Amino acid sequence: MSGQKTILITGASQGIGAGPVKAFLDKGWNVVGTSRRISNTTPFDRTARLELVDGDVGDPATAERVAHRAVDRFGSIDALVNDAGIEGFIYFTKQAIRQMLLQNSGGSVVTITSSLTDHPPRHRRREASG
Repeated sequence: MSGQKTILITGASQGIGAGPVKAFLDKGWNVVGTSRRISNTTPFDRTARLELVDGDVGDPATAERVAHRAVDRFGSIDALVNDAGIEGFIYFTKQAIRQMLLQNSGGSVVTITSSLTDHPPRHRRREASG
């Protein structure tokens, strides 16, 4: 484990999510990138500071596995970019957005928040423990 900061980036294999992976690696951070098939589709060179985890973070078990891999490999999660998504915004109709809101499908946010209570960032550990 190192004293470097670690960031977890969801939706990291392409598009907007891939940008922060490169930027944080260039700044010397450890990066944990996740998407459904990131290990097969990654545009990134493998380095000691990059951990790639396949899976859908909409599934609570995957989100927990990603958080555990980050902490096991790098010791903490200091920052998060949550870029995982289902489709591009332009593909959603008003009815589809209304249906998503009615289903209360914000599980990914709850899962990430829940994972952070188990693995609080270093500067928040004292608050979280008592």
